[in-house]
Amino acid sequence: MQVDMKDTGTVAVLTLPPNLTSHFAETLKMYLRHSLGRTGRLIVDCEQVTTVDSDCLKILCAAYRLSRTMHKDIVVAGQQPELFLKAVEFAHCRVCGQEGEGCLWEMR
Repeated sequence: MQVDMKDTGTVAVLTLPPNLTSHFAETLKMYLRHSLGRTGRLIVDCEQVTTVDSDCLKILCAAYRLSRTMHKDIVVAGQQPELFLKAVEFAHCRVCGQEGEGCLWEMR
């Protein structure tokens, strides 16, 4: 799977492929860690995403929580709200709301 990443130093744009499934989870984790370590703001472009499973959803959510502790921003662009909200519901994800940080998918 191909991921497109543009990094200006202060802002990075990570364009995700159509299928965010467990086969892509480790690659996604690597790109997110790399991006958060190098930039103050990360834009995750989800416009092409058509499938997301709980593994990748949890990695995106963990990256969001990590960004909050690092005082960095993650912004989701091109999001397909119903796709991600269904995945959140399916995964029974309630972690972000419990920690008082809000939910990455409800911030749009």
